[in-house]
Formats: sequence, C-alpha cells, structure tokens
Amino acid sequence: MTQSEFAADVTQAEAHLDLPIARRLPPLPRLAVPSFPELGARYGLFGVWGIMIAIFGTLRPDSFLTLVNFQGIFNSQSLLLFLSLGLVISLISGDFNLALPGVFSSCMVLLGVLNGNDGVPWELAALAALGLSVALGLFHALLIVKLRLSSFIVTLGTGTALLGVAYAISPVAISNLSPDFQRFASRSIHGFQLIFLYAIAIVIVLWYVYKYTPLGRQLYFVGASRDVARLAGLNVDRLRTVSIVASTAMGGIAAVVGSAWLGSADPTLAGNFLLPMFASTLLGSTAVTPGRPNAWGTTAAAFFLVTGYSGLQLLGLSGWIQQVFYGSALVVATLASSLIAQRIGGSGELEIAA
Repeated sequence: MTQSEFAADVTQAEAHLDLPIARRLPPLPRLAVPSFPELGARYGLFGVWGIMIAIFGTLRPDSFLTLVNFQGIFNSQSLLLFLSLGLVISLISGDFNLALPGVFSSCMVLLGVLNGNDGVPWELAALAALGLSVALGLFHALLIVKLRLSSFIVTLGTGTALLGVAYAISPVAISNLSPDFQRFASRSIHGFQLIFLYAIAIVIVLWYVYKYTPLGRQLYFVGASRDVARLAGLNVDRLRTVSIVASTAMGGIAAVVGSAWLGSADPTLAGNFLLPMFASTLLGSTAVTPGRPNAWGTTAAAFFLVTGYSGLQLLGLSGWIQQVFYGSALVVATLASSLIAQRIGGSGELEIAA
C-alpha cells in the first residue's frame, strides 16, 4: 500500500466514524494539583515543627539535636497519642469523650490488682482491662445515644468518678507486674520502644478506616450532620454507639500497653492527660485534613507539642511551663481551627453535637 492509498483509507475511516464529532468530546480531566495555600493549610504544622526543631537545635545543639532526645520524645508521648486517638474517634462522629483519662486509670488499676497483687496471668488481666473499657463504652452509649444526654457532661462526670474509684482502690502505684508482661511494650527496636510502634500501627489503621472504608465515611457523615445522615438512610444511633465504644476502648488499650511499658499501674498518672489530649486533637484538626479531626494530624500535633515542651525544659524552664505551654497551645489550636473552618465555608466552630 502506497502512502497516498493509506491517506485515502484514513480519510474514508474518519468520514465513516464522523471523527469531527468525537473530537468535540470533553478532554480527560487533568490531575488536580493542590495550590500553595492549600498545601500550607494541610502541612503548615510540619513546617512550624521543623522551625521549632531548628531553633532549639541552635540554642542547645549538644542536648537537643541528639538521637536519644528524639527517641525519648517519640517513646514518651505514645501514651498521650493513644488517648488523643480515642478522642479523635468520638469527635469524628460528633461526640465528646472526656472520660478517657478515667477509663485509662481504672483499667490500669484493675490490671495491676489482678496481675500484680492476685497473680492472675497477665493475658487474662489484660483481657479483663479491655473488657472493662468496652463495658464502660457501652454504658456511655446507653446514656448518650439512647437517653439523649450530653456527651460532654456524661463523659466528664464518669471520667472524674473513675479517677476517684481508681485512686480509692490503690492510692499508690502497683509495681510487681509480670516481667513477661513488661517486655510486651518496653522492648526497643533501634531505640524506638514497642509502645511507639503500637501507637503508629493504630494511627495507620484509623487512617485507612476513615479514608478508604464505607464505615469511616459514614462516621464522618454522622459527625457533620445527624439529621442529614438519617435522611440518607444511615443508622445514626448504631454508628454513634460503635464510635463511642471504640473511643472508650482506646482508654483500655492505652492502659494495657502503658502498664507494660511503665512496669507498674499508677492511678495518679492519668490526671495529667486531659489538657494535652485536647490540645493535640484540636491542633491536629488544623493539619493534613484541615477542619476535621484526623489521625495523622493528631499524631503530628502530639509530637509537635512534646518537642516544644522538651526544648523549653532543656532551656531551663520546668514545672510551671507545662501548664502554660499546653494551655496556650489549646487556645492557639482553637483559634486556628476556627479560622480554617471559616475559610472552608463553615461557621467557625468545631461542629460537635454534645
């Protein structure tokens, strides 16, 4: 076939297929490239974190910019990360869970009494602690979902009561836990203890559930508007119950892993978690997925805050600086969340139906 014959065949085929019409079809969609302001909103916290590291590293290079210091930052903040992730779970579906420190303390004391005092195998003691957290979650769901009580008031009340009960059972730390149980979370891999790796594993699970599964999208939908979710055919009460139970169970998981990591069950430990937990969660809602609580943002915020606190300690500020730093961080996080919500078209408030 000559070149002229080939060209004639192509022309004939175009006429037969009416290709000029086909050429008027819309082009394939282009890959959306995030704008610079959008990238700044999503990942600005990481940039500020890097600037903070550079400042403290310049002021205290011998003590701050060390592998041991960063290993301590990641390992020591893992317990707070567990509880903050529990709060993320409840906030996504539109409910508060202020009972997490109390659940953590009561489950930890139960485990310590069973394993440390009564000699129950640590596996059974851990299951009992997890079972208690699930039972407390169902109790919260009954009061909040079925009886329509305020999640803020209910969880604040039960959390405070649980802290008192735990302290009444054991006012001092129970330290004679099983050595095998302690190795469950205290072993290290390249300097990073297993408790940190467990926390990151849960972050990955939550990220996958909320981003890629129908359940996660439904929970976000419920948190955005329960009435619209009901009109869409979702079982809002069941989804809220699942969220509340899963959130409260995170307190039990933190108690089990924390007891193994510390080698003791200390009922007074949980009292220091409520304010940092809120600060991490609210600050985390300004990153990665701005305007919504999310696992990766909360993780970054938790380590960002402890980096700042650790740096201030190395500068000679200790004691009072923890309350000032976390309190200020909570106010700044609330302001940032409000500004981001206004920018994306919201009311400027964190939409949580208590």
